[in-house]
Amino acid sequence: MASSSIPPTMRAWSYKGRGQPADVLKLTSDFTTPSPSNLGPNDVLVRIEYTALTPSASTLISVLPNWIHTLPAVPELVFSGRIAALGSNVATVRPGLTKDDPVFGGTTTQLYLKGHGALADYCPCPAEQVVVKPEDISFRDAAALAGNGVTAVEILEALALKKGDKILINGGSGATGTMLVQCARAIVGESGSVVATCSEGNSEMVKRIGADETIDYRKHDPLHEYLAKEHSETRFDAIADTVGIQDLYAHSPEYLHENGRFVNIGAMHVQSGLHSLFGYIWSQCVNLLWPKILGGTPRWYKMVTATPNQSTLSRSGELAEKGLLTPVIDSEWEMEDVLEVGSSTVISLLI
Repeated sequence: MASSSIPPTMRAWSYKGRGQPADVLKLTSDFTTPSPSNLGPNDVLVRIEYTALTPSASTLISVLPNWIHTLPAVPELVFSGRIAALGSNVATVRPGLTKDDPVFGGTTTQLYLKGHGALADYCPCPAEQVVVKPEDISFRDAAALAGNGVTAVEILEALALKKGDKILINGGSGATGTMLVQCARAIVGESGSVVATCSEGNSEMVKRIGADETIDYRKHDPLHEYLAKEHSETRFDAIADTVGIQDLYAHSPEYLHENGRFVNIGAMHVQSGLHSLFGYIWSQCVNLLWPKILGGTPRWYKMVTATPNQSTLSRSGELAEKGLLTPVIDSEWEMEDVLEVGSSTVISLLI
């Protein structure tokens, strides 16, 4: 179902090849708007209200090889907005969705690389990857829930936390980390313990949202040595690494229980360049597949790459409605000011 109010062109940030975002991203006001007539039968077209900026987008821009970019790519995956048009089969696969519904969710990397990412006025995505926004949740907060909220939900499901557990959250003041601290606090209860790493300046904020203890990662570097010294007697039941430190997992038997779980979402310090991407892939293969008998780390490991879907989006929305998941927004920026954002940790972008 199309909408006559959809303009033929729109604003969008795009790029045509690998590089640093500040060097390759360009804003145009006459980018072709995705046509409702070209929507996949199970897709929807969303008029974007907010896009949450993520480190993963910067990583993709800087490491994916140029031959992948056959079309100008539009970065960012998660958003909030209103449905502008629906594919021909959406009424069957998602009967609750209608035009103008306020929604939050995410598109796919494949659509992103084809010029249909979320850093634009309109974005197509699978209907399975959006849900109606709770009435009491703002569009701004919903955009953060679509990405970091979903990631936090998937991490907690993988860690299988329970009341009384002790958890370490590496990167507790970051976008996903702040949500994990809140949810972990609710799950482990007063009998449990939430420990989070952050800078000294963010310590009070992280404690305010639920951490019992914070560790200044700048002061205690390397982190694994400090953990081995201070947390070897009462080890962690779970570790969530939102930063990506290979040594934190490699040395985890010194501070993680034998049946403890380690979940990673960080890029293990991937830098610009394809060789660094291969290094990251290799570290994941080693962590997941290297036999313990041959020196592999004898602890359960999982890499989470969250994808918004009905289940995880609905769960993050429910937690937000209950007050258990509140996005910590660092700042808001206008569409035209993307390149001024810098390295803020928790950002929503007003467009």
